[in-house]
Amino acid sequence: IVSYPGNRRVTTTYAELATLAGRFSRLLADRGVAPGERILLWGANSAEWVAAFFGCVLRGVIAVPLDAAGSVDFAARVVADVTPRLMVGDMEHLQKLSQANLTHASTSNSPANISFEDFASTLPPSPMFEPEPSLNTETPLQILFTSGTTSAPKGIVHTHGNVLSSVEVLEREIKKYLRYERWVHPLRFLHTLPLSHVFGQFMGLWVPPLLAAQVHYEDNLVAGHMMERIRRERISVAAVVPRVLELLRLHLLSSDPRLQARLNTVQNQRVWKKWWHMRDVHGRFGFKFWAFVSGGASLPAEVEQFWNALGFVLVQGYGMTETTALATLNHPMHPTRGSIGKPLAGREVRVIAKADQLTDLGHAPTHIREHIRE
Repeated sequence: IVSYPGNRRVTTTYAELATLAGRFSRLLADRGVAPGERILLWGANSAEWVAAFFGCVLRGVIAVPLDAAGSVDFAARVVADVTPRLMVGDMEHLQKLSQANLTHASTSNSPANISFEDFASTLPPSPMFEPEPSLNTETPLQILFTSGTTSAPKGIVHTHGNVLSSVEVLEREIKKYLRYERWVHPLRFLHTLPLSHVFGQFMGLWVPPLLAAQVHYEDNLVAGHMMERIRRERISVAAVVPRVLELLRLHLLSSDPRLQARLNTVQNQRVWKKWWHMRDVHGRFGFKFWAFVSGGASLPAEVEQFWNALGFVLVQGYGMTETTALATLNHPMHPTRGSIGKPLAGREVRVIAKADQLTDLGHAPTHIREHIRE
């Protein structure tokens, strides 16, 4: 993991991360936090955040991650609902939460706080790696809250089996390409997503270890800054929401008034020809960078067309908090334009349309249109 607090660059190896998670697991055991009890996680993406999460996984303790950009009032309501044994996170967040008026909980029963900044002095020195013996696929792993875009946020319980049902599918597919990965190792992911969301977790917790990849956590979403970070750190793939892709697109268009005209001339060319004609743009990102993974919202067609015309790979998927993320995924080696991909193994997907929406399906295959009408 590489993070950038303030003006610093902080690196954490896999071995250091494992030790930190084991030390947090030991702390939970020493404090008598039992399987099924809750731990609130509220802070910016960091090695300490990841270590605390996997420490909970080892003990069968339920992690309750909150968006670092969320409000104190919402965090206070969650604390009242889930009654956590510990609140773990950035010192600034925990101080605000401690000062909040927790109307649904007695202050005498307020959970203890452990800040990420105090991990070095607070966590026991010896790690505990042995998992809780009672763990199984039905054991609750975490409670994630929906974004609240269509209704009030609600807590969704994910089990260990829910997460494994997606991770195992990806692991089997990734194994087919590991012999090629060694030519570009290490893969480096620029991660711009909160770890409190399922998309952020897949790109920040579950996929990178399958590739022994680096994760660079970035919260400064200024287009020029991100491009410089990608180039300087030799990033391979960026995990973003469509809004970030639009910010980058507008930045490139504004910095090169001729770019759109150039793109119009290469729309129908092969990928390698697009790359060659647009190699000056690729140079601004660094020549190791090759792909975006987009999720969290629908991707406008003009944004997708822009990045495809530049010769970048753009991978989309679809999932929800309720489905523990991925339901469908576009294959990174064989992406299809305008598609959110095929259902992953073990998924059942249904397309439902109202009668007045069927006119929007003119480009769909005939058998799909007829099936929906039936």
